[in-house]
Amino acid sequence: MKKILIFTVLPVTSVLLAVFLYFHFFEGWMYFYLNQLMQNYSFIDYITIAITAALVYFAAVQIMSLELNLKLLVISYLIYFGCLIFLLFAKDSHARGVSFDTFSFIEPFLAGNLRVITIGNIVAFIPIGFLMWKLKGYQAFGLAVTLIIGVESTQYYLAVGYFDTGDIFLNVCGIMTGYLMIRLANFIISSKKNTNKSTS
Repeated sequence: MKKILIFTVLPVTSVLLAVFLYFHFFEGWMYFYLNQLMQNYSFIDYITIAITAALVYFAAVQIMSLELNLKLLVISYLIYFGCLIFLLFAKDSHARGVSFDTFSFIEPFLAGNLRVITIGNIVAFIPIGFLMWKLKGYQAFGLAVTLIIGVESTQYYLAVGYFDTGDIFLNVCGIMTGYLMIRLANFIISSKKNTNKSTS
């Protein structure tokens, strides 16, 4: 029964969820960051939906199987990092600047503007936090800050964006959210294992 679901219902569900996510979240984010590219190449919509569906499907398969498939995990992260690098460095704005107004996103967010952009800057970096599950909290935080400062500095150097402390704050929040989620999941799993051992 599980195999039937994995090869029939799950692919269709993954595509439908990918379409929903694209039109409600990703489209606005991508048009904000890759405006010229999105206007020139309409097929990017379909590629984005296909990639999202694949990632959703891979994740769902592992959740349903209740085990970690290393091959699927590696493929998923290769796709994820490929997309992230594209989004971060494929901008055609040729803009370069510096902004130290870290919390400038709060006012437009509360006013209902740029919410997808703000949330996207957090959610897009959550998977990186999953990779830090073996690190201590301060180590994960230090690595997250260093990584994002490196990304912002590279964007500034390549003239594909601003060195923005607001982006640094949001991106680091995303990484640390992922870190806390995976640590919490590991804690729950370990607690269940210990409980099962003590009762057996």
